[in-house]
Amino acid sequence: MHELKDILSLILPAFFISLSLILIHVYFGTKIFERGVIFADIAIAQSAFLGSSIAFLLFDNPSKELTYLFGVLSSVLFGLLISSQMKREVVFKEGFIGVIYALTSSLSIIVLSKLGRESEHIRYMLTGNILFVSWEDVIKASLIYLVIGILHIIFKMKKESFVSEFFFFSTFGLVVSSSVSLAGVLLVFSYLIVPVLTSKLLFSPRYTLLSSYLIALISTIIGFTLSVVNDLPTAPTVISVCILFFFIALFIDSIKNLKKKKQKLSS
Repeated sequence: MHELKDILSLILPAFFISLSLILIHVYFGTKIFERGVIFADIAIAQSAFLGSSIAFLLFDNPSKELTYLFGVLSSVLFGLLISSQMKREVVFKEGFIGVIYALTSSLSIIVLSKLGRESEHIRYMLTGNILFVSWEDVIKASLIYLVIGILHIIFKMKKESFVSEFFFFSTFGLVVSSSVSLAGVLLVFSYLIVPVLTSKLLFSPRYTLLSSYLIALISTIIGFTLSVVNDLPTAPTVISVCILFFFIALFIDSIKNLKKKKQKLSS
């Protein structure tokens, strides 16, 4: 009984922060798909990684708040660059985002080469340490996500303009910076893209948001359960389950397409 209490006290904050991550990131994921810039999320996440790395370079043992601030400033800056190109054709936008990702990755490696603990920092920023988040972290992050969610409801801009795109990408950068510092780049990327991609294979477009939430939630519950039962790293386990669902959906979609082709041939 005492052991169960210890396990619950450890995983409950992590599970609740995962729920907050799902609510905000799946929403942003659907908007990213609408804009046709699928890899904008990982470019923004990498820019947040760069910002936090610069904080480690400039300051000896910087606080969480300082690394977060540097991550936010960096992600907003590169979000501004991305939003300035959103009126161009899709191929150029994706290419430009690829350039941003390559740039922020290269600069991150240069910065980390000057640190004595670069491998530890890379591992932490990629996979995070979600099991060690506190209830204080949960409350802070959830409040940030709530405020941003409310702002998106109030200032819903249908017209594509530089102002609307900058608002989207700057708030997106703020969310990603907060999330990366808690859960790592890989889990953030997975929550943004994989549930939405899986949903698009299985469900009608009008149910994309709801079904994506459901897929992410089920993946998280299964991932946390497997992690606790088998003593596995939590974030990579959740990511693996989420991607497994995607491949199952891909298989089902392939079977459907095969049947459609056979029906066309027979008719």
